[in-house]
Amino acid sequence: MTDSVHFALFFAGVFLLTGAVVVGVGAFEYEVTSLGTTDAVPDDAETLVSYDSLSDRDQRTVDRAVAGERLVFRDPSDLPGPRKTKGKIAVERDGELHLLTRRVFFNWRTTFGASAVGMALAGVAAISEAIRRHHFPHRTPFWTAR
Repeated sequence: MTDSVHFALFFAGVFLLTGAVVVGVGAFEYEVTSLGTTDAVPDDAETLVSYDSLSDRDQRTVDRAVAGERLVFRDPSDLPGPRKTKGKIAVERDGELHLLTRRVFFNWRTTFGASAVGMALAGVAAISEAIRRHHFPHRTPFWTAR
């Protein structure tokens, strides 16, 4: 094969890896879970908020999290609290201080996540094969044998 074919295969691999990053952004989701009750606000808590000052939607979210449910949202505006970012939040409800955690995670089980993983694997395979064909033509495909 010619050098231009090797370069095209390498370029396709880079394109697939770039596409995996772009598609992978859609696989980020937000999780809210309860860490239980606490006596004092920890230093790493982002904010302390009164339960009554939350919106109705945020109150329902806090109620479900305190009940032990793991909540997953695609939109950061669905997170409870005044600042819609990740981190810990302390909620004062009925005289108790509940600690909730809000975190961002890559959900590979979604369509975006599975596509990103597949594209990344295909990109790595294409780049590896382009390097093998150009620099090590005596080796078998995908480095299976010497």
